[in-house]
Amino acid sequence: MENNDKQIELKFQRFFIANFPKVKNFAQMLLKSEAEAEDVAQDVFCKLWLQPELWLDNDKELDNYIFIMTRNIVLNIFKHQQVEQDYQEEIMEKTLLYELTEKEEVLNNVYYKEMLMIVQLTLEKMPKRRRMIFELSRFRGLSHKEIADKLEVSIRTIEHQVYLALIDLKKILLLFIFFSNIFK
Repeated sequence: MENNDKQIELKFQRFFIANFPKVKNFAQMLLKSEAEAEDVAQDVFCKLWLQPELWLDNDKELDNYIFIMTRNIVLNIFKHQQVEQDYQEEIMEKTLLYELTEKEEVLNNVYYKEMLMIVQLTLEKMPKRRRMIFELSRFRGLSHKEIADKLEVSIRTIEHQVYLALIDLKKILLLFIFFSNIFK
């Protein structure tokens, strides 16, 4: 029995050595991160180790199956990142709304046109690409994926630029509220 286990380990080792670089490179192409790609590749082979019927005594080409596994793991990572980003944006928006409405008397004294003008000026001072990404997201209602596809950049870039734009807007609106309280 021990000899059989040794043979299984050797077969998996050969299978791993032959396929790990391909899986890692594919994952890195999708993720743009060597460390994350390495983790994904290790995850793929851990799952394959638990399914010896796929690779043990199997002369079939498993590239398609392995790449589909890799793609699915990467998609799950993207979904998780999107959930985290959505949560962070929601928290930031709720925080901004809370801070803006915390003192109702401040809001009663702020004119809509003045705030709109400040938002517009803040957007105009942002780097052109950030402003465009923010406007596509917030004013045109495009998803981060749609914007990323349109601009041919990663979703993470879009998320980061929207995040930075929201921070800029929050800062300027908080300053506006602060100064409007001083000059009451």
